[in-house]
Amino acid sequence: MLGTEDVVRVWNRAGNPMPDKRLDQYARALASGSRIGAYHALADDEEDRVILALYRVDRPRATFADLHQAPPLALASYHQLLHDLAREGLGPL
Repeated sequence: MLGTEDVVRVWNRAGNPMPDKRLDQYARALASGSRIGAYHALADDEEDRVILALYRVDRPRATFADLHQAPPLALASYHQLLHDLAREGLGPL
């Protein structure tokens, strides 16, 4: 399993322009609800749970209803974080 520092390094290698401190917040949010390891496809409900964890870094009181009402473009950066991990063969378990 990967730690949050490993996740931040993956995001840095992927060219994510966010500061490491911010990426660490996302990595911690991701790791708080899931272990990070070898990639596997997520079911829709699993993906929603993971995206909500990331979304709550910026909107701490967000609910699933808030997530589902957000325009797709507003969620694009959270999806990109997951895609960057997946390109490295990693993801939430």
